[in-house]
Amino acid sequence: MTPVHRSPMTSSEPDTIAWKFLASEFAGQIYADWPIDRRHDAYLLHYGPAALLTDGSAYDELRNQVISNIGPALRNGVLPSLYN
Repeated sequence: MTPVHRSPMTSSEPDTIAWKFLASEFAGQIYADWPIDRRHDAYLLHYGPAALLTDGSAYDELRNQVISNIGPALRNGVLPSLYN
């Protein structure tokens, strides 16, 4: 099998994908009982780039961006508060 070459993510790509995830249904109440990693994986499978699922360092970088942006997403109204 020929390896697939993927260029490294740009510095803004993880942040952009993280915010798209946080604005998706996978970050909402419907999937609230799923662990964050499972929701993150489902988002990547549905909306891409799914190649990140097999790129450990890029996946970790993206997951860290998601986690670090949860607070700002709550404050900006992207994520609904669980206590509303």
